[in-house]
Amino acid sequence: RVDSEQESVASSVTEEEIQHPSSPTRVGVTRERVDSELTEGDAMESIDEEVPANMISPSESSAPLSDVQMDTGGMTNFEMLLGLVQPNDFPDKKRRLEHVYNISRCTGLEVKQALLLFSKRAIYVIDGFQLSSEGVIERVAIGENKFDVHLRRQSSMDAGSIERKEQVVERERKTNRKEEETVTEGERVGVDVTFQHKCKRIPFDDIFAVYKRRYQLRQIALEFFDSHRSSTLISFETVTDRDTLLNMVLRTPMPNSIFNSNKQMLQSGSTINYKKFMSSLRAKITSRWQNGKMTNFEYLMYLNTFAGRTYNDLTQYPVFPWILSNYDDEEIDLTDEKNYRDLSKPMGALGDSRAEQFRERYDALSSYNGPDDPPPFHYGTHYSCAGYVLHYLMRLEPYSRLALSLQGGRFDKPDRLFRSIGSSWRSAAYENLQDVRELIPEFFYQPEFLRNENYFDFGTTQGGTLVHDVELPKWAKGDPKKFVTINRMALESDIVSRQLHKWIDLIFGYKQRGREAVSAQNCFVHLTYEGNVDIDSLEDELEREATIAQIHNFGQTPSRLEKKPHVAKRIDSIRTADGGVDFGAISHLSPMTPPFCVVGAEHRVYLRRIGQDVCRLGVCNDDGDMSVGDLTMVKDKLVAVGSRCVLLPPQCMKYIRFGGSSFGLSVHVGVTTPRHRELDRTVAIHDNLHLNRITACNATGSGGYIVTGCSDSSIRVWKASKNVHSRHIMLKATLVGHDDEITCLDIATSYNIVVSGGVDGRVIMWDLKRLCFLRCLVRGRTRGEQDHTHRVGGGVKAVSVNLNNGNIVVLVDGEIILFDINGKVLAKQCTGGVGGGGSGERS
Repeated sequence: RVDSEQESVASSVTEEEIQHPSSPTRVGVTRERVDSELTEGDAMESIDEEVPANMISPSESSAPLSDVQMDTGGMTNFEMLLGLVQPNDFPDKKRRLEHVYNISRCTGLEVKQALLLFSKRAIYVIDGFQLSSEGVIERVAIGENKFDVHLRRQSSMDAGSIERKEQVVERERKTNRKEEETVTEGERVGVDVTFQHKCKRIPFDDIFAVYKRRYQLRQIALEFFDSHRSSTLISFETVTDRDTLLNMVLRTPMPNSIFNSNKQMLQSGSTINYKKFMSSLRAKITSRWQNGKMTNFEYLMYLNTFAGRTYNDLTQYPVFPWILSNYDDEEIDLTDEKNYRDLSKPMGALGDSRAEQFRERYDALSSYNGPDDPPPFHYGTHYSCAGYVLHYLMRLEPYSRLALSLQGGRFDKPDRLFRSIGSSWRSAAYENLQDVRELIPEFFYQPEFLRNENYFDFGTTQGGTLVHDVELPKWAKGDPKKFVTINRMALESDIVSRQLHKWIDLIFGYKQRGREAVSAQNCFVHLTYEGNVDIDSLEDELEREATIAQIHNFGQTPSRLEKKPHVAKRIDSIRTADGGVDFGAISHLSPMTPPFCVVGAEHRVYLRRIGQDVCRLGVCNDDGDMSVGDLTMVKDKLVAVGSRCVLLPPQCMKYIRFGGSSFGLSVHVGVTTPRHRELDRTVAIHDNLHLNRITACNATGSGGYIVTGCSDSSIRVWKASKNVHSRHIMLKATLVGHDDEITCLDIATSYNIVVSGGVDGRVIMWDLKRLCFLRCLVRGRTRGEQDHTHRVGGGVKAVSVNLNNGNIVVLVDGEIILFDINGKVLAKQCTGGVGGGGSGERS
C-alpha cells in the first residue's frame, strides 16, 4: 500500500506491479501506485533499468523485421528500439533477435498494443509498436481519455462522517462551475502526446513465476511475476504463439523461480510439463492449508491465481466471500456462528424469498428451452465483474480513473455508488434481484479504499446525503482499520475454517457446473463459463463485439480446479477451557507463528525461555564490541551473530560481516552443512563497496538484494546475479538523503521498500523497485517539517519492517514509533531511557 506524499492517495495497486500470493510472510496483495505517464511528445521510457543504446539487426522470425521504417525526426522506428536492448541480451555477435511477437499489455480495463522481444537473458515488452505482416515496425498512437472530475475542498467538510450539508454542497457546485468556466475560457498550455513507448525488461534471473491466463475467454495470455512479485499480463494473437513462448521460457535458467525445483530437468535440456507442474504445486499448497500451515487468506489468493484471476484484468479480479452477516450491532462476537454468513450457499441462495424467485426463473427457462437455446440460469448477473471491482475501489487511484472511463468520463449517480457496507450486504444477500456480488481481497487487508482521501466530489443522494467515506458497521467504531482487522479475524476464525471448503466448491470446484451447480442454485449465464464460447469462430463482427462486451460487463467465472469435493481444513485449537493456551498444540501450529513467540488467546502473547547460549559468531571486532546484532532459530537451534553482522534470509545459514577497513563486506558460514562443514568459514569477499566504512547492512533472500549504509551518509543497493551468496554483485543505485552516518537499515521485497535510519535522526523510506525516495518518516534535527511527518531529535537506533502487513517500527531517541506503510503514525511509546518507565499513546 505504497502511495506518494506529493499528490493524491493512491491504492497499493498499479499497472505493472502486483504482488504475488506466494510470499509466505505477506498478509495482503500489495501493490504500488501507477507510474506517471509521459507528458511530452515522442518519448521513450525504460521502466526498470537504464538500458544503453546499441545497434541490432533484423530478426529472423516468421515475419522478418524490415530496416525500412517511417522516418520520424531523423530516426526510424527500427532505430527507436535500438537503445532498449542491452548488448549482452543478444544471442550472438550479429545482434539478432529471432523471436518477436505482437502482443497486448493488459492493465485493468486498458489494453496497450506492444511488441515482445525474446532475447538471451530477458524478455522485453515495448508499448506502442506493432510488427506488420510485411515485417515493418509501425508505431501505434495512444488513445485519448477525457474525464470530468471535481475535487471537494477539505476545509468544507468533516472527513470523519457523512452528513447532510445542502449549503456546503450548493456552494461547492457553484465553485466548481466557476472553475470549469475559467478552464474552458482560458488558453490550455501543453504538449499533445501522440505516441508513448514504455519498455519493461524482465530478466530471466528475476522471473518468479509464469502462469497461463485467459483473456476475453481465450487461452492466449501469460502473466509474468518477477522477484518483486509485481506482474505483467500480456495477450498474444494466437494460442500457438503463447504456448511457443512459454516453452522457450521454461527452457531458460530461472534460478529464483518456482520452476527451479526441477533443476535436473532444466540441466538436461528437457522442457517442464507445465500442466503437471502446476497440478503438483497446487496439491502441495492445498496440503499445507489443510494441515494448518497456511492462512485462509493466503490459500484463497493461491486458488484465485491458479484459477486465472489476476489484478491486471478487472473482468477476472480475485474473488473473496462475504464472511460476516451482522453489520448492525454495536459490538460483534466472532465466536457466535449467528454472526457469520452460510458459506455452503451462493449469495443468491441466502435470502429465502429471493432464492425462491431465482429457482422459479430457472424452472421457467428450463420449461421452454429448445435445443438451440442457451442453457437456463439462476442469475442474470455475476458475483464478480469489472463494474463491481470499480464500485468498491472508486475512491482510490488508479481505479478512480478506470471508473471514470467505464462511466463515460463521469462518476455514476450518487445513489448507485458504494456508500455503506451494511447496505451493500443487504443488497447482495436478500434485497436486490440483480445483485449477487461477492467481495474482493481489499476488504481483508486495505482500509484505505473505504476513505475518500483524494476528496473526489461524488455528489449527494436524492435524500440529501453527501457521498464521501464509506459508512462502516457500528462495531467498527468509524475506524476502517478496525473494520478490516475484524473482517480478517473472522476470515481466519475456526468457524470459517470449518466451512471455507464448501464455498471453494461453489466458486472453484465441482459445484461450479453441471447437476451439482443446479442443486446448489449456482448457475450463471453460459457465456461467463470457460470453454462455452469460441471467440475466434465468430465471423459476425457485431456478434463478436457483443460477446466481448458481455465479458466486460457481466464478468467471467473462474476456471474450475476440482471435479470432486474439496478437502476440509484441519482445526486444532490451542485454547483450553479456562481461556489459557494448550502448549501441546504449539508444535503443530509453529509454522503460523513468528520466531520466539507463541500467539495464544486474542491480544495475548506467551513467551517461554527454551534455552540459553553465548553469541560466538562475528563478535571479534576491532573495538571489542561483544553485543548481539542479529539472531533467529534454525532447525530448533539458536543462531546469533555480532553487532556488525546480519543473517542472510531465508535459511539464515550464512551471515554477512561488515564494518572493516576494506570498505566492504564478507559472507561467512553461520550453520554447518554437508557443503560447508567449517563454521565461520569465509565464502565470499566484496571490497571497496563504498568510499568509507560500512556502518549498516541488510539483505534479502528473495531477489538477492543487499543494501549497505556508509559513514559518509550514502546508501547503496546491490543485486547478486543469482542470490546473495554469489561471488559477483552489481550496484543498482546510490541513495542520498541523510546528513550523517547510517545506523540501521531494513529491506522488504514484499512491499518493495527500504527503510534507513541515521545519526541525524532521520528515517527515510525508499522505493526498492524504482530506487528512489518515497517519504521521510522522521525528520530528525531538520526544520520546516510537514504536519504528517513525525519529528524526533535524536539518532535512530533501529528500524524494522513487518513483512506481514508493511508496518514500520522505529526506535529513536528513547521513543518507539509505529508507522503504517503510508507513513501514518499508528502508535508511539516513550521508553524513558535505560531502566526507566514510559508512557504511550495510540492513534
